[in-house]
Amino acid sequence: MKKLVFVILFNFICDQLLFAQKHIHWGSTGDPLNGLVVSWQSAETSDQIKWGYTDSYEQGTYSGELRNNYEGYLYDYEFPTVNPSSTIHYSIFTNGVWTSNKTFQTSVSQNSTSFSFIAGGDSRTYMDDWQLSANKLATESVDFHLFMGDHVNSGSSTSDWTNWFDYGKNFLGTNLIYHTGGNHEYSPIYLNQFVMPENERWYSFEFGNTLFICLLSEEDFISQYIWLLNELATTTKKWKIVFFHKPFFTTGSHANDMNSYRNTWWKAFDNYGVDVILGGHTHYYLRTKPINLNISTTSAVDKYGSNPGEGRLQIVAGSYGAPVKETGSEWFIEQNLSTMNYTKFEINDSLLNMNAYNMSGTLIDKVTITKGKATDAEDVIVSKPLPTEFSLSQNFPNPFSYSTTINYSLSKSVYVSLKIYNYLGQEIETLVDEYQFIGDHQINWIPEVLTNGIYFYKLETGTSSTSSGQSFSETKILILQK
Repeated sequence: MKKLVFVILFNFICDQLLFAQKHIHWGSTGDPLNGLVVSWQSAETSDQIKWGYTDSYEQGTYSGELRNNYEGYLYDYEFPTVNPSSTIHYSIFTNGVWTSNKTFQTSVSQNSTSFSFIAGGDSRTYMDDWQLSANKLATESVDFHLFMGDHVNSGSSTSDWTNWFDYGKNFLGTNLIYHTGGNHEYSPIYLNQFVMPENERWYSFEFGNTLFICLLSEEDFISQYIWLLNELATTTKKWKIVFFHKPFFTTGSHANDMNSYRNTWWKAFDNYGVDVILGGHTHYYLRTKPINLNISTTSAVDKYGSNPGEGRLQIVAGSYGAPVKETGSEWFIEQNLSTMNYTKFEINDSLLNMNAYNMSGTLIDKVTITKGKATDAEDVIVSKPLPTEFSLSQNFPNPFSYSTTINYSLSKSVYVSLKIYNYLGQEIETLVDEYQFIGDHQINWIPEVLTNGIYFYKLETGTSSTSSGQSFSETKILILQK
C-alpha cells in the first residue's frame, strides 16, 4: 500500500513540477479518427510517447516530432487511424521520466450519421472566466469542438499563450479542437501552435454525413472564395457547416465588418444551401432568423434549410472569457443574450439539434432543423459543378408584367456588364457593372417606369478598361407586358 501511494505521489510531482512537459492539446490533419495528433510543450529534445488502448501501451513507443516553440520546443505525435469510441492510454517520456497514465476518448465512427460537437470561442482577456468556461466544456461529452478564434488578447505575447494553456488545461488536454484564427491572436505563434488540416489557415474535413469548412476572416478573401466554391460544388454530404471568426450578421462595433463579402462568401452560402454558419468576435450569444440574401437583404425568410427559398442559420457564440457585450436590435435577430455561452450540436441523420447554454449549464436557446430523406425529391440538394463556360440564360418569366429574373454563368472571375436596351438600341438601365467571381449569378429586375414593349438585355465580360479577363458578349430579348 505504501509503495502504491509513493508511486502515485511520484507521478503527480513529476507531472506538476517538470517544466519539460506541459500544454498538452489535440488537433488533426484530417477528420477526428484519421490524422489525430497530440501535441505538448517541452524543454527537452528527445521526448517520446507510448500508447495503446489499455494502460499496457500495447501500440508501442515512438519519438515525438520536434519543432521550435516560444518556450522551448513543441512536440507532435500523429496517430495512425484510431479505433472509434475507444479510450487511448498514453504516457510521455521527458527529462528521463515517464508521466503517469493519461487518457483520451476518441470520436464515434467516421461513417456514423449520429454525432455531436460544440462551437464557441473568444476566450481572451479574463483568464478566470476562461478557466470557468474550459472547466465547464471539459464536463461535456462530444466528438470534437470548433473554436471560433480570439484565443488570447495578443497573439504575439508568449505570456498570453502560456496563461491560455495553463488556465484551460483541463479542457485542452482531453478534447479534439478545430481552430479558426481571430483578429487578436492570428499570428505565427497561432499557426505554429495548433495542428489542423490542409494549409491550417482555411481547410475542410468530412465527418459522417457532414462537410465542415473553416474559413479565415483575416486575409486572402478572394483565394478562399474560389476554394470555397469548389468545396461546396463538389460535396455530396447532406449537411454543410461553415465556421470563421467575424460574423456577417451582428450588432455593435462589428456590425459591418463582413459587408464587403456578401456578394462572394455569403452568396456562395445561399447558392449552395449551407445549413449553419458559426462565428464569434462579438462577445455574446446571437441566433439569426433564417437569412437568404438572394431573396431579401432586409427581412428573413420563413424557414431554416438548404432548399431554394430557405435560409441560413447563423450563430454568434463569442464569449469563453472575453468581456461580454450588450445585445442589439436588428431585423435578423431571433435570439440575442448578453452572457458567456457555448453551443452544442447533435446531428442524427436528417435531424440537427442545437442547444445553447450559459456557463452554469442552463439552457438559453434551442433550435431544430430537419431535412427530408434522400427519397424525398423536393428536399434533395444537388451540388452543381463550377461553370466551364460563359453563358446567358433567357429571362423568366418572359413575357413578364412586374419582375423577371436573369441568370448567367461565369467560367472565370472577370469584370461584368449587364445592361437593358430599348428596341432602338438606347441604354435604359445598368443592372451590373462590377468585377464578379466565377460561378452562377442571378439578377431580379423590376422596371419602374417602362411601357409595354420589346427590350433587350446584353451581358459583356472583360469590358472595363482597367480590367482583364476573357471577353464574352451575348444579347437576348425580353418582353414587358403589363
